[in-house]
Amino acid sequence: MISGFVIFILKNFSILPLTFWTGNSSKLGTGLEVIFLSLSMANLIRSLKNEREELQTLALQRSEEMNELKSYFLSNIGHELRTPLNAILNTAKTMANESDDKQVQSGSQIIKYSTYSLLSSINDILDFSKIEKNEIVLEATDFDLVKTVEHIANNFKREAKDKGLDFTFQKGEDLPEMVKGDVIRLSQILHNVLSNALKFTNEGFVKFKLEAKKDKGNKVLMTFTISDTGVGISKEKINSIYDSFSQEGISNKRKFGGLGLGLFIVNHLVELKKGKIKIDSTTGLGTVCEIQLPYEVIEVVKPTAVEANVLEYDLKGTAILVVEDNAMNQMVIKMITKRWLNTKVDFANNGQEGVQKLIDNHYDIILMDLQMPIMDGYEATIAIRNGEAGETKKNIPIIAVTADVMESTKERVFEIGMNHYLSKPIEKDSLFKNIITLVSV
Repeated sequence: MISGFVIFILKNFSILPLTFWTGNSSKLGTGLEVIFLSLSMANLIRSLKNEREELQTLALQRSEEMNELKSYFLSNIGHELRTPLNAILNTAKTMANESDDKQVQSGSQIIKYSTYSLLSSINDILDFSKIEKNEIVLEATDFDLVKTVEHIANNFKREAKDKGLDFTFQKGEDLPEMVKGDVIRLSQILHNVLSNALKFTNEGFVKFKLEAKKDKGNKVLMTFTISDTGVGISKEKINSIYDSFSQEGISNKRKFGGLGLGLFIVNHLVELKKGKIKIDSTTGLGTVCEIQLPYEVIEVVKPTAVEANVLEYDLKGTAILVVEDNAMNQMVIKMITKRWLNTKVDFANNGQEGVQKLIDNHYDIILMDLQMPIMDGYEATIAIRNGEAGETKKNIPIIAVTADVMESTKERVFEIGMNHYLSKPIEKDSLFKNIITLVSV
């Protein structure tokens, strides 16, 4: 552009002759400047775009790394906390069952209450992470809904009695005997709501009512109503009670403890189950929580031989290999199985030792922990399924018994060929049923 204007000026002073090029030099210079400027701007925009894409890719990688680190951290947290809880809870149950001393039984009940409370908080933290990543999956099984709810009600009745509250449980008419649904998530919903009712009620009562209403086909709509005479919820707070970390107040002087995740998780689980939740409350008078959940009614069949064996706890000579590095968890398995009839239990301290024991001895089933030194449960299972313990033993039933409750862990367990998954703390009836299901006894 400068050159064009210089030529144009020189032409005007008659220093250069008048030609087409000298007469239009300023226009040509300006045109070329616009073209070069456009190319420069296009190149700059392209460079900025490439730089932004690189930064977005880097940010995505960092985000994925952070998510993996978070999952790993939560997995370890669950494992490290649930492992001792497994020992504490089962020891308390054993003490209560084996002792006739009322003081021992009372102390055992306190330990059980405290353990279940801590376990509930751990589950809430893990489930909060799962909700964030949309990883919660409902597992439908056939279960006795009334028996499950009665068991929960009885536990809270004892807790309410210790606090000096009147707790009543009322059953409606035409309740189904068996339904299909996620019994663990139902227990979690009721536990959170009932815990809140007891926590925020200092005097008076807590009422728990169970009703059923027939729906289309073989469906039934179960209604769970929990009412209390607690402190209630203010009108300003009622609209935010389902928010995560919602609390009465953020202060070190809070009167009531808790993580503030209970109703957030309850609301998410109820929506996941395609149900409804409604909470009415008046400050100083109390709260009424009504939860409606649909279930499929299952026709009740006569007890099978398998169910009869459950009552006897007889494995008829079954040999069990427990691969577990934690001494407390080994002790728990010993406490659970010591009263089982015709049962042989052997222990290995890591996956490598477990594979070697399987090579040297005969076992009917393996209870496999996942996180162990030297060789973990995943590596040991893969080795067994690849025939490293012998071709005849590569299909031995393997149950994952772990404190890790992350959904990715459950998926991985079945991907590598394990037959079932059990989370700690271990329930003896659940463990026994799973063993006899996988082993011919």
